[in-house]
Amino acid sequence: MPTDQPRIQVTEDRELRAALRAAAPHLPAGLPRSRQVRELAIVGARHLIGEEPEDARRQELLEELARGFTEPETAGVDWDVLRDARHRAWPER
Repeated sequence: MPTDQPRIQVTEDRELRAALRAAAPHLPAGLPRSRQVRELAIVGARHLIGEEPEDARRQELLEELARGFTEPETAGVDWDVLRDARHRAWPER
C-alpha cells in the first residue's frame, strides 16, 4: 500500500517468529504480518518505558471494584443502609 512514511525491513528470524507466535492470541485475528510486527514494537516500547496499556489499567480498576464486594469493609458502601432500603422496598412476607 502506498505511503509517505518511511519503511523498514525486518528479518523474520527464529526469535521474531517465536515472539509473533506468542503474541498471536493477543492480537486481532487476520492481522497482516507487518501489522503484527508494528503492534509488537509499540507494545514493547510502552512496556520498556513503563507506560501502562489501557486494557491493563481497565482490568486493574475492575479487580479493585470486585474486591469491594469481597471485602465489604473497604468497599466505600454502607451495606446497612442498602440492606434497610431493600427491606423497605421489598418487605418480606
